[in-house]
Amino acid sequence: MLGRVLRRLAGATLLGLLTWAATWASAASADKAVTFMSAAGGLDIRGYLAKPEGRGPFPAVVLLHSCLGLPANRQSMEAEMTGWGYVALFVDDFGPRGLKETCAVDFPEGASDAYGALAFLASLAYVDSSRIAAVGFSQGADTALAITASGRNSAFAIPGGPAFKAAASFYPPCANRSDAELQLPTLILVGAQDTVTPAADCRQLAKRQPGVVELVVYPGVGHGFDLPEFAGGRRVLGMELKYDRETAEQSWLELKRFLAKRLR
Repeated sequence: MLGRVLRRLAGATLLGLLTWAATWASAASADKAVTFMSAAGGLDIRGYLAKPEGRGPFPAVVLLHSCLGLPANRQSMEAEMTGWGYVALFVDDFGPRGLKETCAVDFPEGASDAYGALAFLASLAYVDSSRIAAVGFSQGADTALAITASGRNSAFAIPGGPAFKAAASFYPPCANRSDAELQLPTLILVGAQDTVTPAADCRQLAKRQPGVVELVVYPGVGHGFDLPEFAGGRRVLGMELKYDRETAEQSWLELKRFLAKRLR
Protein backbone atom coordinates (compact mmCIF):
# COMPACT_ATOMS: atom_id res chain seq x y z
CA MET A 1 0.00 0.00 0.00
CA LEU A 2 2.76 2.44 0.90
CA GLY A 3 4.55 1.58 -2.31
CA ARG A 4 1.59 2.76 -4.37
CA VAL A 5 1.71 6.14 -2.72
CA LEU A 6 5.48 6.36 -2.90
CA ARG A 7 5.43 5.66 -6.62
CA ARG A 8 3.28 8.78 -6.90
CA LEU A 9 5.88 10.54 -4.79
CA ALA A 10 8.94 9.64 -6.84
CA GLY A 11 9.56 13.29 -7.43
CA ALA A 12 9.50 13.82 -3.69
CA THR A 13 12.77 11.97 -3.24
CA LEU A 14 14.32 15.39 -2.96
CA LEU A 15 12.60 15.69 0.39
CA GLY A 16 15.54 13.74 1.75
CA LEU A 17 17.71 16.74 0.89
CA LEU A 18 16.00 19.08 3.34
CA THR A 19 17.91 22.29 3.89
CA TRP A 20 16.73 24.60 6.60
CA ALA A 21 17.03 28.38 6.71
CA ALA A 22 19.92 29.60 8.82
CA THR A 23 17.53 31.45 11.10
CA TRP A 24 15.88 28.23 12.17
CA ALA A 25 18.74 26.98 14.29
CA SER A 26 22.04 28.10 15.61
CA ALA A 27 25.19 26.14 14.95
CA ALA A 28 24.39 22.46 14.66
CA SER A 29 24.76 20.47 17.82
CA ALA A 30 27.38 17.77 17.84
CA ASP A 31 25.85 14.36 17.37
CA LYS A 32 27.31 10.90 17.53
CA ALA A 33 26.71 7.79 15.50
CA VAL A 34 25.06 4.97 17.42
CA THR A 35 23.72 1.55 16.57
CA PHE A 36 20.69 -0.27 17.89
CA MET A 37 18.78 -3.37 16.87
CA SER A 38 15.69 -3.16 14.75
CA ALA A 39 12.65 -4.31 16.71
CA ALA A 40 12.22 -7.01 14.08
CA GLY A 41 15.61 -8.37 15.15
CA GLY A 42 18.60 -9.51 13.17
CA LEU A 43 19.88 -6.15 11.96
CA ASP A 44 21.77 -3.32 13.64
CA ILE A 45 20.37 0.05 12.58
CA ARG A 46 22.44 3.21 12.49
CA GLY A 47 21.28 6.41 14.07
CA TYR A 48 22.60 9.85 14.96
CA LEU A 49 22.10 10.98 18.53
CA ALA A 50 22.17 14.52 19.93
CA LYS A 51 21.28 15.72 23.42
CA PRO A 52 20.82 18.99 25.26
CA GLU A 53 23.36 20.15 27.81
CA GLY A 54 22.83 18.70 31.27
CA ARG A 55 22.03 15.41 32.91
CA GLY A 56 18.32 15.14 32.21
CA PRO A 57 16.25 13.11 32.16
CA PHE A 58 15.01 14.73 28.96
CA PRO A 59 12.06 13.93 26.70
CA ALA A 60 13.12 12.54 23.34
CA VAL A 61 12.16 12.50 19.67
CA VAL A 62 12.73 9.79 17.07
CA LEU A 63 13.19 11.46 13.66
CA LEU A 64 12.18 9.47 10.58
CA HIS A 65 13.53 10.40 7.17
CA SER A 66 12.01 10.56 3.71
CA CYS A 67 12.20 7.92 0.99
CA LEU A 68 15.57 9.30 -0.11
CA GLY A 69 17.24 8.77 3.24
CA LEU A 70 18.88 11.08 5.73
CA PRO A 71 18.63 14.78 4.96
CA ALA A 72 21.82 16.64 4.19
CA ASN A 73 21.20 19.05 7.06
CA ARG A 74 20.50 16.37 9.63
CA GLN A 75 22.52 18.12 12.31
CA SER A 76 20.70 21.44 12.05
CA MET A 77 17.38 19.64 12.54
CA GLU A 78 18.80 17.88 15.57
CA ALA A 79 20.06 21.22 16.87
CA GLU A 80 16.56 22.65 16.66
CA MET A 81 15.27 19.76 18.76
CA THR A 82 18.02 19.86 21.35
CA GLY A 83 17.56 23.62 21.59
CA TRP A 84 13.98 22.92 22.65
CA GLY A 85 15.23 20.51 25.31
CA TYR A 86 14.77 17.15 23.56
CA VAL A 87 17.16 14.32 22.93
CA ALA A 88 17.05 13.71 19.16
CA LEU A 89 17.72 10.40 17.43
CA PHE A 90 17.69 10.48 13.63
CA VAL A 91 17.20 6.97 12.32
CA ASP A 92 19.13 5.83 9.24
CA ASP A 93 16.99 3.05 7.79
CA PHE A 94 18.97 2.80 4.58
CA GLY A 95 22.68 2.70 5.45
CA PRO A 96 22.71 -0.75 7.05
CA ARG A 97 20.63 -2.11 4.18
CA GLY A 98 22.72 -0.58 1.42
CA LEU A 99 19.74 1.37 0.07
CA LYS A 100 19.81 4.69 -1.75
CA GLU A 101 16.08 5.35 -1.87
CA THR A 102 12.73 3.57 -1.57
CA CYS A 103 10.43 5.96 -3.37
CA ALA A 104 8.83 3.42 -5.70
CA VAL A 105 8.53 0.45 -3.34
CA ASP A 106 6.97 -0.38 0.00
CA PHE A 107 9.24 0.05 3.01
CA PRO A 108 7.53 -1.64 5.98
CA GLU A 109 10.84 -1.86 7.84
CA GLY A 110 10.44 1.77 8.89
CA ALA A 111 8.16 0.83 11.78
CA SER A 112 10.43 -1.85 13.22
CA ASP A 113 13.39 0.53 13.03
CA ALA A 114 11.39 3.24 14.81
CA TYR A 115 10.49 0.89 17.63
CA GLY A 116 14.12 -0.20 17.86
CA ALA A 117 15.02 3.47 18.25
CA LEU A 118 12.38 3.80 20.98
CA ALA A 119 13.89 0.92 22.95
CA PHE A 120 17.38 2.35 22.54
CA LEU A 121 16.37 5.80 23.78
CA ALA A 122 14.50 4.30 26.72
CA SER A 123 17.70 2.55 27.80
CA LEU A 124 19.61 5.83 28.17
CA ALA A 125 19.87 7.22 31.70
CA TYR A 126 19.39 10.80 30.52
CA VAL A 127 16.13 10.04 28.62
CA ASP A 128 12.71 10.03 30.25
CA SER A 129 11.29 6.85 28.74
CA SER A 130 7.73 8.00 29.40
CA ARG A 131 8.11 11.02 27.11
CA ILE A 132 9.18 9.91 23.62
CA ALA A 133 7.56 11.01 20.34
CA ALA A 134 7.98 10.10 16.66
CA VAL A 135 8.34 12.86 14.06
CA GLY A 136 8.39 11.89 10.39
CA PHE A 137 8.80 13.53 7.00
CA SER A 138 7.32 12.17 3.76
CA GLN A 139 7.87 8.39 3.96
CA GLY A 140 8.84 8.85 7.59
CA ALA A 141 5.56 10.70 8.12
CA ASP A 142 3.73 7.63 6.87
CA THR A 143 5.68 5.55 9.40
CA ALA A 144 4.71 8.02 12.14
CA LEU A 145 1.04 7.56 11.22
CA ALA A 146 1.51 3.78 11.26
CA ILE A 147 2.89 4.10 14.79
CA THR A 148 -0.05 6.12 16.04
CA ALA A 149 -2.52 3.85 14.25
CA SER A 150 -1.20 0.77 16.03
CA GLY A 151 -0.21 2.20 19.41
CA ARG A 152 0.59 -0.52 21.91
CA ASN A 153 -0.98 -3.08 19.56
CA SER A 154 1.96 -2.87 17.18
CA ALA A 155 3.77 -6.13 16.56
CA PHE A 156 6.92 -4.28 17.61
CA ALA A 157 5.59 -2.80 20.85
CA ILE A 158 7.36 -3.82 24.05
CA PRO A 159 4.82 -5.46 26.39
CA GLY A 160 4.79 -3.47 29.59
CA GLY A 161 7.70 -1.41 28.30
CA PRO A 162 8.22 2.07 26.85
CA ALA A 163 5.80 3.32 24.24
CA PHE A 164 5.54 6.31 21.95
CA LYS A 165 3.48 9.04 23.56
CA ALA A 166 2.72 11.13 20.46
CA ALA A 167 3.51 11.48 16.76
CA ALA A 168 3.89 14.32 14.26
CA SER A 169 3.78 14.01 10.48
CA PHE A 170 4.92 16.55 7.90
CA TYR A 171 2.86 16.13 4.69
CA PRO A 172 2.05 12.43 5.09
CA PRO A 173 0.09 10.30 2.61
CA CYS A 174 -3.03 10.26 4.77
CA ALA A 175 -4.87 8.08 2.26
CA ASN A 176 -2.78 5.16 3.52
CA ARG A 177 -4.54 5.44 6.90
CA SER A 178 -8.04 6.27 5.66
CA ASP A 179 -9.63 3.53 7.80
CA ALA A 180 -7.30 3.80 10.78
CA GLU A 181 -8.35 4.66 14.30
CA LEU A 182 -5.38 6.59 15.64
CA GLN A 183 -4.35 5.66 19.16
CA LEU A 184 -1.98 8.51 20.05
CA PRO A 185 -2.14 12.31 19.94
CA THR A 186 -1.13 13.17 16.39
CA LEU A 187 -0.10 16.39 14.64
CA ILE A 188 -0.41 16.59 10.86
CA LEU A 189 1.04 19.51 8.88
CA VAL A 190 0.16 19.84 5.18
CA GLY A 191 -0.32 22.50 2.51
CA ALA A 192 -3.78 23.22 1.13
CA GLN A 193 -2.43 23.15 -2.44
CA ASP A 194 -0.41 19.96 -2.02
CA THR A 195 -1.00 17.79 -5.09
CA VAL A 196 1.35 15.04 -3.92
CA THR A 197 -0.14 14.25 -0.51
CA PRO A 198 -3.52 16.00 -0.69
CA ALA A 199 -4.76 17.90 2.32
CA ALA A 200 -8.27 16.56 1.63
CA ASP A 201 -7.15 13.06 2.64
CA CYS A 202 -5.79 14.40 5.92
CA ARG A 203 -8.98 16.38 6.55
CA GLN A 204 -11.00 13.16 6.23
CA LEU A 205 -8.64 11.34 8.60
CA ALA A 206 -8.86 14.14 11.17
CA LYS A 207 -12.62 14.59 10.84
CA ARG A 208 -13.27 11.06 12.01
CA GLN A 209 -11.20 11.44 15.19
CA PRO A 210 -11.61 14.83 16.82
CA GLY A 211 -9.50 15.27 19.91
CA VAL A 212 -6.88 12.82 18.62
CA VAL A 213 -5.64 14.53 15.46
CA GLU A 214 -4.47 18.12 15.35
CA LEU A 215 -4.52 19.05 11.68
CA VAL A 216 -2.89 22.22 10.40
CA VAL A 217 -3.58 23.04 6.74
CA TYR A 218 -1.63 25.99 5.39
CA PRO A 219 -3.59 28.03 2.81
CA GLY A 220 -2.01 28.75 -0.54
CA VAL A 221 1.01 26.48 -0.18
CA GLY A 222 1.83 23.12 -1.67
CA HIS A 223 4.31 20.34 -1.27
CA GLY A 224 7.72 21.21 0.10
CA PHE A 225 6.62 24.39 1.83
CA ASP A 226 9.49 24.00 4.31
CA LEU A 227 12.27 23.49 1.74
CA PRO A 228 14.34 26.68 1.29
CA GLU A 229 16.07 25.33 -1.82
CA PHE A 230 12.79 25.77 -3.68
CA ALA A 231 12.46 29.48 -2.98
CA GLY A 232 10.59 31.00 -5.89
CA GLY A 233 9.16 27.62 -6.87
CA ARG A 234 10.45 24.89 -9.17
CA ARG A 235 8.98 22.00 -11.09
CA VAL A 236 10.85 18.82 -10.20
CA LEU A 237 10.00 15.47 -11.79
CA GLY A 238 6.46 16.59 -12.48
CA MET A 239 5.94 18.16 -9.06
CA GLU A 240 5.53 21.79 -8.20
CA LEU A 241 7.63 22.52 -5.13
CA LYS A 242 7.69 25.96 -3.58
CA TYR A 243 9.23 27.12 -0.33
CA ASP A 244 7.23 29.47 1.84
CA ARG A 245 9.32 30.94 4.62
CA GLU A 246 6.43 32.07 6.80
CA THR A 247 4.75 28.67 6.57
CA ALA A 248 8.02 26.87 7.24
CA GLU A 249 8.57 28.86 10.41
CA GLN A 250 4.95 28.41 11.48
CA SER A 251 5.14 24.64 11.00
CA TRP A 252 8.11 24.32 13.34
CA LEU A 253 6.43 26.55 15.89
CA GLU A 254 3.43 24.23 15.69
CA LEU A 255 5.70 21.25 16.20
CA LYS A 256 7.36 22.93 19.17
CA ARG A 257 3.97 23.70 20.72
CA PHE A 258 2.67 20.18 20.12
CA LEU A 259 5.71 18.49 21.64
CA ALA A 260 5.67 20.79 24.65
CA LYS A 261 2.01 19.94 25.21
CA ARG A 262 2.29 16.20 24.70
CA LEU A 263 5.69 15.52 26.27
CA ARG A 264 5.51 17.96 29.17
